[in-house]
Amino acid sequence: MTDDRAPRPRIGTMAVGLASYWDQFAGMKDAVLGAHRRLCALVSPHGQLVEAGLVDSAAAARIAGDTFQRENVDLVFVQLATYANSETLLPAIRALDVPVVLLNVQPQKKLDMARVSGIGDWLASGVTPSSLPEMTNVLIRLGKRFDVLTGHLDNDLELAESLATWCRLAALCRRLRTQSIGLLGRPFAGMMDLNIDETHLFKQLGSFVDHRHWDDLVAEMDAVTPAEQSAGVAELRQVFPASGSLTEAEFAAAGTVTAAVQRFVVRHNLCAISSHYDGPVQGRHAELLAALNPALSVLNAAGIACPVEADIKVAVAMLLLKTLSGSATLAELYSMDFDDDVVIIGHSGAGDPAISREPARLAMSEVFHGKSGKGYLTQFFPGPGPVTLLSMTQGADGDFQLVAAEGEIVPGPTLQLGDTNARVRFPQGLRRFVNEWSRPGPTHHGVLGYGHHAEGLRAASIALNLPLQMVTP
Repeated sequence: MTDDRAPRPRIGTMAVGLASYWDQFAGMKDAVLGAHRRLCALVSPHGQLVEAGLVDSAAAARIAGDTFQRENVDLVFVQLATYANSETLLPAIRALDVPVVLLNVQPQKKLDMARVSGIGDWLASGVTPSSLPEMTNVLIRLGKRFDVLTGHLDNDLELAESLATWCRLAALCRRLRTQSIGLLGRPFAGMMDLNIDETHLFKQLGSFVDHRHWDDLVAEMDAVTPAEQSAGVAELRQVFPASGSLTEAEFAAAGTVTAAVQRFVVRHNLCAISSHYDGPVQGRHAELLAALNPALSVLNAAGIACPVEADIKVAVAMLLLKTLSGSATLAELYSMDFDDDVVIIGHSGAGDPAISREPARLAMSEVFHGKSGKGYLTQFFPGPGPVTLLSMTQGADGDFQLVAAEGEIVPGPTLQLGDTNARVRFPQGLRRFVNEWSRPGPTHHGVLGYGHHAEGLRAASIALNLPLQMVTP
């Protein structure tokens, strides 16, 4: 499945400067505008630009602010193109509740001192950091969320990646506001850490939980066309190539469920499905539950978060880590190996195919342990390399927050029970990690994805307005 419903972020851009410079230094304004055009060219592939241009006075800043509000931007990039006082910034962002990213970006890596022939040359290309502390000071005093990026426009790959990351996070913010989290069933009874205040979630992230019924999925199964079923089978064969024991009829039934969940997501405009079935399995639900894990794994691959046990918070964490990492599979602390100083981390149910470095497997089980029904287990095989573990939890004040750690998957034996799991080593060692991970009270569900993403999560903390606690150095 290719999910092309993800909204493009609306990115506000502006360059700030001092109006009195333009008459004093011939050609300086054109040089500043040229640098801003180069900056906008780096950003434009990642979103819909809302360009305020060069802002060099409080009056121009008010006009920029009106533009950003009218166009409902998700993020504002402010290029410090030369020295500018803070009145060029504050009127533009005072009424906005979106992150502001100050871009301390020179046109080149360094000034060619021998060729700087006058003050205007310096002011046009080498004074970008001079107003940065002034800008951060007033943003703090206004209580605004902001970040700072420093770099240059001479093929700075680190800057380009940071800009792209911020745009992806802006897209996630818009997605959380404009698409819903589908809830099928209810959170696993007795897992009280999973319970949330949905109104508070809407307040903090703009995310709406859409309560649906299992029969809604059955209705989609009945409406699946032969072409949709064939496409579902093809996707399952691609995701689970090591499933030769399944008959054509079994693949066809699973293909119907796969197509049905895709129809369901589109019909209800969902970015995630958190699901849990309890009680006696009734009617067509048995057919649905049997193939639900592989079907939801296909959705995970497309960036639609599908955690089991109806955990809504971890669905948001999955969307976030998928945005940063490209992989995000449900995970919890499974076991400990004191000899090898590693934690076994994994989970049952649907996984993310992007985590697997070997062909994934489907296996029929006569029981879903602790749950209703029976059906296919999905096992993916994470490979060695750096990983990030992320949890979204809720504090005593009701606010949501992030807890994260960076570790490394290491080779070695894993459980072969049909669940995805991996051996993960953390820098402080097994004992300290488990203690330090648990003390902040993360939901027992986390998300595992490839790469170390502390810096991206720090930006996400600002973008989503979610406090972040890193438990690894």
